[in-house]
Amino acid sequence: MPERRTFPPEYVALAAGLLGVLSHETRLHLVLALAQGPATVTELCALLGLGQSNASHHLALLRARGLVTDRRDGQFVVYQLNVPVWRQVADGFFDRLLGGQDAVTLQHVRVERRPAGSADDRAERPAPARRR
Repeated sequence: MPERRTFPPEYVALAAGLLGVLSHETRLHLVLALAQGPATVTELCALLGLGQSNASHHLALLRARGLVTDRRDGQFVVYQLNVPVWRQVADGFFDRLLGGQDAVTLQHVRVERRPAGSADDRAERPAPARRR
């Protein structure tokens, strides 16, 4: 029988909260869109075909869980992934489930852990300038 690992209660609570929030398709769509870079509610609505109140509601739930952050840019509110929270969950995945490995292949997708600040940290890039 393989050796079983235990997880700290803090990690389990964080991961459970994240998975619970992502169980709604709209929130998962929003997170996947924001994984490509910061965006305004207007941009997210246009991309995903959502009404503004619906998108704002789900973004508020994501923000309350600490999964996204927002900042004001003139008349716009720009949302982006809260990368440190996502990194904490991902590090737990790699450290606890994979025994410290930095890569795994899940069916046909390879998932790799990269250092903070690498070129692939798209969610940490500044938002493009907005046209007024």
